[in-house]
Amino acid sequence: MAHDGHVEEFRQVGGARIQLLRGGEGPPLVFLHGAAGAGMWLPFLAGLARRFTVYAPSHPGFGRSEDPEWLDAIDDLVHFYLDFLDDLGHPQVHLVGLSLGGWIAAELAAVCSHRIGRLVLVDAAGIRVDGVTVPDLFIMPPDEAARTIFAEPASAAAISPPNPTAEQLEILLRQRSSMARLAWNPYLHNPKLPRRLHRIRVPTLVVWGQDDRLFPLEHARAFQQAIPGAALAVLPGCGHVPPLDRPDEFVEAVTGFLAER
Repeated sequence: MAHDGHVEEFRQVGGARIQLLRGGEGPPLVFLHGAAGAGMWLPFLAGLARRFTVYAPSHPGFGRSEDPEWLDAIDDLVHFYLDFLDDLGHPQVHLVGLSLGGWIAAELAAVCSHRIGRLVLVDAAGIRVDGVTVPDLFIMPPDEAARTIFAEPASAAAISPPNPTAEQLEILLRQRSSMARLAWNPYLHNPKLPRRLHRIRVPTLVVWGQDDRLFPLEHARAFQQAIPGAALAVLPGCGHVPPLDRPDEFVEAVTGFLAER
């Protein structure tokens, strides 16, 4: 099904039927979404699609993708995306991951760098930094969680409509349940990941919102220091979700990096 310059399709991959949004032309780019925003062709994806063929799958258990019974840890998604890359058929793709998707992307790049051209981690989950407290989203009221995640109310409204339909409510509840299974204990990180990041052997850009209240800038610097040769781009005026807070600046930073030779 076609919508506004992109196509929505469903594929059977790795034992799950998944929703996939695809649009644009150029080198292949896979975008891995965060805990929210699955199944939405947002303005920053349209911006990336001006230079790349963008593939934006909804993780199993998110968006309109199937919620398989085998999904209970991040490594399940990592292995799922190994199958997904095989299904796409490209020898290499650029990989961009936001928050939860950044965590998956980092784990994936540590085990299969040869499938990735360039890597972009955006306010990624997945690691802990000594002395830095990460607020617990699972016990927060929704309004406090929104203030923690988003720098601008309009950014929250873009992926959380004020009057959701019954289908949207069902998706939100399912995503929250999936997120709890994947990231509640240990909370939003894999204790083993930091010692694996040195295995990422592709050009890497760490993009971070200067005012991220969920994962402060110390997390960005930890990723940069752990990944050989990684660069860091800090976007002012952004919270935890720079692609929504400042889509034009985000697209410029990412496309500039991906176009480097």
